[in-house]
Amino acid sequence: MQSQWETDVVIIGAGVTGTTLARELSRYKVDAIVVDKGGDAGSQGQTKAAGGMIYTGLIMLMSFILKSVMAPDAPLYDPDSQKVKWLEQGFDMAAQWLEELDVEYHRLTTMVVATNTEEVKALESLVKFGESIGTNRYASARWADSKMCSDMEPHLTKDVVASLYSEGDLMHTQPWDIAIAQAENARQNGIRFMFDTEVTGVLQKNGYQIVETSQGPIKTRFIVNAAGIFADVVADMGGARDWGLAFVRNLPTILDKRTSRLVNTCLNRPPVPGKGPICYRTLDGNVKIETGPYVIPRDRYDTGAYPGELIQNLLEAKRYIPEISEKDVIRTFVGMRVFNTRDQEENIIEPCSTNPRFINAAVRLPGIIPALPIARHLVKMLGDAGLELTTNPDFNPFRTAIPRFRNLSESERNKLIAKDPRYGHVVCRCETITEGEIVEAIKRGARTVAGVRYVTRAGMGRCQGGFCGPRVVGILARELNIPVTQVMESGLGSPIVPFESKELLREAARVGA
Repeated sequence: MQSQWETDVVIIGAGVTGTTLARELSRYKVDAIVVDKGGDAGSQGQTKAAGGMIYTGLIMLMSFILKSVMAPDAPLYDPDSQKVKWLEQGFDMAAQWLEELDVEYHRLTTMVVATNTEEVKALESLVKFGESIGTNRYASARWADSKMCSDMEPHLTKDVVASLYSEGDLMHTQPWDIAIAQAENARQNGIRFMFDTEVTGVLQKNGYQIVETSQGPIKTRFIVNAAGIFADVVADMGGARDWGLAFVRNLPTILDKRTSRLVNTCLNRPPVPGKGPICYRTLDGNVKIETGPYVIPRDRYDTGAYPGELIQNLLEAKRYIPEISEKDVIRTFVGMRVFNTRDQEENIIEPCSTNPRFINAAVRLPGIIPALPIARHLVKMLGDAGLELTTNPDFNPFRTAIPRFRNLSESERNKLIAKDPRYGHVVCRCETITEGEIVEAIKRGARTVAGVRYVTRAGMGRCQGGFCGPRVVGILARELNIPVTQVMESGLGSPIVPFESKELLREAARVGA
């Protein structure tokens, strides 16, 4: 452990918000350190459970309507709202952003279906609302009758009488891919990262701030709090705050890839408070169900899956896609949504009132869409607070992803294997992930089983790591030159192999003797 680190800026949190800021700061000659108590970028907290949807248009219209539930006195659409500006800017920037980072994404058609007269009226109101805004961004939806709905979605229930659909205003990616790619690119451009590093306090000393961590103190001038669901806890370390955090959870459900034929669009019903999209096909070919409901958890740690929630989600989804079966469920997990208690419709992007060089960045959902404009705003705030922003002439915005063996042609696979024979050894059979991909992920910074999983998808298939899990642990131990008992699932305190069987035998022999 080093006695003390020193840097210009400490960013607390390596999710989408923190890594986007890190990459934007690397455009300048700024020394910065990102700290996170997890073991890898993007594999913890809100980022790993986010939906990965980057949207405007029809889905955003529904989001504006649902806003009226939480803020009944506010206008449905406020063009002067900072949140709305960042959402619109973020969508317009997204394609270039993802392409620079070599993050895979695909565009989906949005479809909002009606099964009765009342729901048709809701769709008519949605169209009128979009037209009233006065821009093509929100007025591109088209009508489909029941036959066209069936043509677009052959497995849709025959109860659907009409729908609205739009094209070109929805992209889907994997949210952790963004955080991982940005961490790689930021590191490539000189930003340092400290994982397994929990922030325990912030002190003021001789004009500097000392960030106390489990790995030792960090001396810095500026701190940005991007700690997600723990932003309030970290904010208290930096000074006063007049806001808290409120939490809402849902239970997304992942189906086996063999169900990918069941849905072609991002399927929605008319806006219903506390309910998400019905289902959609993810970038990797799974069907993801997000029917809701959104419920208030016991606390921020309430991330266990309850059987009743899963059953309710499946029943709701089966109303629209009757062929969905519980037999195809391979994974459920909790998505924790965060809102601030001062203004649930806005983000907290501001310096602490008693410490102007401590900036809080508590971002409500959606957090991926506005991440880039928010990061650029944070850079400007840091500059206004006294951080020298000299352009980095060596900044490289491009990052190249690890080759996805399963997506390559036969000739491309053969070339890769000729270059590195480990690409010819399939470790994860469900997802066709090779040893070469896993080793490359470790070289780029993956240090845990979860880190490897989110970089490569090893363990995300039907068996959920039942076959490849021990092999991934073995590769991590070998490449990191550590015993298997030190390989963690997601960070310190989460060992996969608490002890080796030989140790038990030796202990039994000793006790028996």
